[in-house]
Amino acid sequence: MNIYKVIFAKNTVIDCHPVDNHFKLEGQYYYEHDKGQPIYAIIKAPSEPDAVQMANGIIREVNEKVFGRDYI
Repeated sequence: MNIYKVIFAKNTVIDCHPVDNHFKLEGQYYYEHDKGQPIYAIIKAPSEPDAVQMANGIIREVNEKVFGRDYI
């Protein structure tokens, strides 16, 4: 598996690129957000399109955590 860094802006993926595989990542991904806006994510995925797909899932997850299910 490769590790990718994904950058978000306004709940949209704006950049996805591979990073050094020496990254210690527990689980499938790690992300940071600020008031419901994802900032970046580190994602373990087999390919870049898979990482972008997971990043879109992170956007939904953050929105659900911050605003609740009825918001989405």
